[in-house]
Amino acid sequence: MSFSASLRQARQRAGLTQQQVAQVLGITTSTYCGYETGKRQPDIQKLRLLSLVLRISGDELLGSVRPTHSVSTAEYEHVLRYRSLDTHGKRLVDLVIEEELHRQNDVPVCPVAFRVSEQSAAAGLGTYLGPDVFRTVLVRADALPHGAAFGVPVSGDSMEPKYHDRDILIVSESMPEQGDVGVFIMDGAGYVKVLGNGELISLNPAYAPIPMREDIRACGKVIGTLHESDLC
Repeated sequence: MSFSASLRQARQRAGLTQQQVAQVLGITTSTYCGYETGKRQPDIQKLRLLSLVLRISGDELLGSVRPTHSVSTAEYEHVLRYRSLDTHGKRLVDLVIEEELHRQNDVPVCPVAFRVSEQSAAAGLGTYLGPDVFRTVLVRADALPHGAAFGVPVSGDSMEPKYHDRDILIVSESMPEQGDVGVFIMDGAGYVKVLGNGELISLNPAYAPIPMREDIRACGKVIGTLHESDLC
């Protein structure tokens, strides 16, 4: 299936209009229509936003893979590298995978201490996010992705359908790049938004982009969500 057809199907599945998706991307409706007719192609930043708001991987949009489960770009690249190996190389990789699976199954998952902010970062109009108000919770070690630094609760619905009110986001210390979801402080208020070109972007089309002020500060990049079942 072509990119334009995949995009059109994904948008219709999400129940969004072309105008709503265009607003999230920060482009005109006619430019977005060009994506669905095949006359235009989005750049990598727009592709990231499309993947987030339509809840579909970039690979699926591009027609590179047809997975039954979500497959990240990194996982897809590993598959391509595996296919390029000879028989001996594939056998070695298979042995390492089997050994690691046995190791993980044999080692008990111990809880680790994790800092979670007592104050929320708004996915709406912004809430105060103080610098040092944290509580410590015990979390399953395997629930925290590499680089996890702290957690921040979400307040509001402007990042739906990916993040919801009261979700606890896992934030890394690495700074978000354009197209990434991050936690930001601006004018004394905390936000969970997609970093755009001079603006903070919501995934919910009901919310307009917020122009970035000079005092904006990124707190970190969102790399996951902490679920109730992950707490010890």
